[in-house]
Amino acid sequence: MGVKQWMAPALRAALPVLALAVGPAGSPRAQGTLSALQTDVDAIARRARPSVVTVFAMRTESVPKNAPPGSAPRVRTRAGSGVAVESDLVLTTASVVLDAERTLISTSQGQQVEAQIVGVDPVFNLALLRVSSLRLPPLRFAAGRPARVGDWVVSLGTSYNAQPTQSLGNVAQRHREPGQSLLQLTNTVYPGNSGAAALNIHGELVGVVQGELGSPSLTGTAGDDGRQPGAASFAMPVETVKPVFESLRRQGWVRHGYLGVTTLAASLESDREGGPSTPLGALVEGIIGGGPAERVGLRPGDLIVAFDGERVETPEQLARWVLATPPGQDVTLVWVRRDIGHSGSVLLRDSPDRVPQWLAGAAADAPEGPRKVAELEREIRRLSQELARRKEPAATPPH
Repeated sequence: MGVKQWMAPALRAALPVLALAVGPAGSPRAQGTLSALQTDVDAIARRARPSVVTVFAMRTESVPKNAPPGSAPRVRTRAGSGVAVESDLVLTTASVVLDAERTLISTSQGQQVEAQIVGVDPVFNLALLRVSSLRLPPLRFAAGRPARVGDWVVSLGTSYNAQPTQSLGNVAQRHREPGQSLLQLTNTVYPGNSGAAALNIHGELVGVVQGELGSPSLTGTAGDDGRQPGAASFAMPVETVKPVFESLRRQGWVRHGYLGVTTLAASLESDREGGPSTPLGALVEGIIGGGPAERVGLRPGDLIVAFDGERVETPEQLARWVLATPPGQDVTLVWVRRDIGHSGSVLLRDSPDRVPQWLAGAAADAPEGPRKVAELEREIRRLSQELARRKEPAATPPH
């Protein structure tokens, strides 16, 4: 029998087996695979659920001047999620507990106890709480390589009414900035999930959920679950979370970089009436004597356009990147003076303020305040545009 004659019956015999292995979604093999996936996700969630808690942060608001006589002060309560990383230590987001006068922890078993704020860092939006009266099962930080695009992620948190939430997705994008990065997830993020756990397939902590950003216009109609159409979910990856956690546990605060410069926004106005302006960078308003900015040669009137290889569009962006960079690290600045480009390497120093004044001021405002909403809208638009630009080269038509 020739080779071709021998191969033909062999291939015919193998085809039924191959068809079973790659059968349609409704085939027994496909259903078995999906069932196994659901079983694995449920097992991960069941093991990790006792480590995920609800965080309630309360603050007494002052009585408005136009309030009726005898009006009592209102107690405002924020709710979020948290994850135990040691038996008595819980990580959550700074936006949940910032300026709180009283903090409570509610467990999956319904226990509710007082928590002490060990430290808060608004730059990385993380906070550490101590619950001395509880012994929670801690989740382990993921070791090895950082989470990659396509990795499965199970997010576990709680909603505003302390009900458990669970979502399966994957890493859709890694958004990198100087000093930090964010994981964009396909997971659904529900109200109250800020501070929730993002777990890998081994049940290890790969990130802390920060929340979600809506569409750039902020005009979408919310769905039944309160989410905006096109919202993107984000988590702080463990390689950023872990050193912040260690600093908060050790000293209650985090060291931040310091450039020694005050800046203003600079933009190019549109030639169309009412058209959007184009941000150009951070315009140097003042130089702090003896600081890194003075040593590198910056002067008032200079326009800073790049920081460590990344384009600078707004003063807030520059400030965030400086603060997220560890002190003692060299960074490269690019600036424009009288239409001539300049560049230089500068060694960042320790920030004299544990919480930068401009961040503390913004955090003290109510979340629905006009200033905070405007800042958030600008940041959402910038981040959405950046993600779109990064996806363009790899874009392919849908299959």
